[in-house]
Amino acid sequence: MRTLKIILLTGFGLGYIPVAPATFACMISIAIWRFFSDFPLLYLLIFLNLFVWGLLFSDEFSKEWGKDPRCIVVDEYACFLLPLYFIPKKILFLAIAFLAFRILDVLKPPPLRSFEKLSGGLGIMLDDLGAGIYTAIAVIILVKIIK
Repeated sequence: MRTLKIILLTGFGLGYIPVAPATFACMISIAIWRFFSDFPLLYLLIFLNLFVWGLLFSDEFSKEWGKDPRCIVVDEYACFLLPLYFIPKKILFLAIAFLAFRILDVLKPPPLRSFEKLSGGLGIMLDDLGAGIYTAIAVIILVKIIK
């Protein structure tokens, strides 16, 4: 069971990539979006499961690995699913959502930075959920304008 938790937390090992592991982990989200976006209920269930299990497992492992270890990337690939839910299957929208999410995840505009101060799984997951929500709002507006 420990191995399965580590696989989920590290995005099938992408969290161990020395450069930009979080960015590479977003590719998992893109694969899920590509294959499951035509099944909205299933897609939302995947998102909710990844978020909840990510929260629980990152809380557990942060006690061992330290506060928000770099190798935990479930927060990125779980939360990037949120804005992807709202975009059509077009490369332009995908690229915009990807860039917006990564920028917001790195910059952490208010109040996202304060979420990082929370301990354990909450501190790991909530700032990325906030970045996902901000990105979702932006892409919803963009899709309405461009369409």
